[in-house]
Parts: sequence; structure tokens; C-alpha cells
Amino acid sequence: MSDTTTTPKLSVSDVAAHLERGDVFLLDVRGSTGKQQIYGAINYDPKKLRSASKLVLPLPKSDGLIVLYDASGDSRDLETIAEKLRADGYASIYALEGGFDAWDAAGGRIEEATIEQPVPLVSEHQIAR
Repeated sequence: MSDTTTTPKLSVSDVAAHLERGDVFLLDVRGSTGKQQIYGAINYDPKKLRSASKLVLPLPKSDGLIVLYDASGDSRDLETIAEKLRADGYASIYALEGGFDAWDAAGGRIEEATIEQPVPLVSEHQIAR
């Protein structure tokens, strides 16, 4: 991983506007989500995302934005996972500036936390294809 952050950040208001348009996918990578998450987010374990040999998530590779968020918007997991997603062909990767804390403080829509989604396992045979 590089020492500099290369993943662009989107503000709470920008993410809210994208949610209104329906062209964003939110990935909650806090590890421990607590009782709430941003409305419509998909919850993944950051350790499993980091350790997967290849990420094949049910997300579009070129249409729509993928916005990652953690608690405060500054964990190293965000950059590591963003780099991994880009390497596996996902194009529009962003991080939520200020993370869940900023979203919640701004009064953004939240919901009860959903069940953590499994990270699909990919075999070496599938990677070679």
C-alpha cells in the first residue's frame, strides 16, 4: 500500500445527493457496525475484504459510484480496500469524508444495521480465467 491517500473523498452532502439519484453503492467497512448504518449500505468485514485473493462483489464495475465508509473516514482499511477494489476492476471508488460519524452528525438517514455480507470466495482456477 502507498503512503499517500489516493482514494478521493465525497462529502456527506455529495453522497446524500447520489443516494437521491440512486447511483451510489455504500459499503460499510467499520468492522463493528454497532446498531446503525447509513440507509441502504452493505456491511462487509474489512478483514475479509483485505484477505480475499480477488474481490468479486455483487457491485457494478463501471456504472455508479462505490463509496466506502468507516467510523470517522480515516482508517487505513479504507485505502487498502479501495486499492484492492480498483485492482479487481471496480472503477469509481470513493470514501465518505468523515465516515459514519459525519453522516450521523449531519442528520443523514440511518437504519438498523444489517447482517454482514459474506465476501465471495474465488478459487485459483477462477482467478486464472
